Amino acid sequence: MVLLFVHRLQTQSVKQGSPTRLLQRLIVRSHSKCSNLLLPSTKPAFDKRIVSVRNFLPEPAFKILLAAAGRQVQSERIHIPVHKRGATISFHALHYCAPEMVAFYLSPAFHAWCSEIVGDRVRPTPLHDLSSCSLLIYDRPNDHIGWHFDLNFYRGRHFTALLSLVNTNVNGVTVSSANLLVRRNGHDTLIPTPPNTLVLFEGAEIYHCVTPLKEGERRVILSMTFCTDPSATGLQTFERRVKDIAYFGLRALWT
Repeated sequence: MVLLFVHRLQTQSVKQGSPTRLLQRLIVRSHSKCSNLLLPSTKPAFDKRIVSVRNFLPEPAFKILLAAAGRQVQSERIHIPVHKRGATISFHALHYCAPEMVAFYLSPAFHAWCSEIVGDRVRPTPLHDLSSCSLLIYDRPNDHIGWHFDLNFYRGRHFTALLSLVNTNVNGVTVSSANLLVRRNGHDTLIPTPPNTLVLFEGAEIYHCVTPLKEGERRVILSMTFCTDPSATGLQTFERRVKDIAYFGLRALWT
């Protein structure tokens, strides 16, 4: 399994200070091994532009991603007044610190599953989009994200996949008080996100938020984006860069 393959390489590569390019080559080399990644045979209907599947990954694969999340000690804290509080690790950073997550995001088996669900061929968003695959960490009181639609920075349809890695209350027994909510026709619907739950949705069509976290709680999400056409207009590229600066700081200007 590609996740295990990359996991074995990750420790040696990072210790040697290998450049991102080497990690990319290792990940690309192992893509073909993703074809045997066992994903759910369940194919929920996408008529409401959102689906949720519990126990999405086989336990061994999920544990590899969970262990990678547990290694992370450096992230960008984000505070956009009223809208968002939390921490994020960008796509570029994940190539260094969690190539297992990048390998899963780039898995052909995962692309095929998402494509079948949405009824259109999807592909990863480009490397220069720092949110293509990112780790979202909510671990302080009042970490949240307010009501919003996801902006689409590409000409084709745009989708977000959220894989819940950690979701615990202060005692570590049940899920946190932070809830993913979807609003439709004036009614709010809670989308449960216990660990190993995948939520796939078309963000430009789904009005959603995550309610504030309480003291001692923790929520870690692997966020992945896909599109049907990765080309973009000049305005869309500018808007994406503004978003990346807000989320990842001024260094996003050099991506």
